[in-house]
Amino acid sequence: MTTLRAALLLALVFALGACASPPYSKSGVSRDVAMADYQDCYSMGALEHFTPEIHASINKSTRACMKARGYSGSLDFPCW
Repeated sequence: MTTLRAALLLALVFALGACASPPYSKSGVSRDVAMADYQDCYSMGALEHFTPEIHASINKSTRACMKARGYSGSLDFPCW
């Protein structure tokens, strides 16, 4: 029973670690830089979404911004 608990705890830790990473990657870029770029693109996407004339999708705008910066999708979680 303790082996099962340890395995479940380990799986939970890996899952939380994956969700803490930005969902985009680019070779030669550190995790901190990728997260900063992702937050910047997400902020611009949110701004476009809440602009009455544009009303764009936050996720689509974020993906387009990250693609324009040379990133590719690395994780595909439903929460992203």
